[in-house]
Amino acid sequence: MRCRDYCIGREVLRLKVSYVPRYANFLASRWVRLEGLELRPDGTPWRERVVMVRAQAIRDARPIRPEPGVRER
Repeated sequence: MRCRDYCIGREVLRLKVSYVPRYANFLASRWVRLEGLELRPDGTPWRERVVMVRAQAIRDARPIRPEPGVRER
């Protein structure tokens, strides 16, 4: 994700999303809260993150099938 597509972005963010709030409305919202595991540039796990992401960036992203273990609250 480009740095302009998430709050306080300073560099490209690679996030393996583990949680999307049930109330997330990607069509009506400008920003959506996501939780996930931040990945280093080489793809290895780094740290858990909570980020506010532009909903348009999510709509524009190519779809990726969720892996088993993605939780829903």
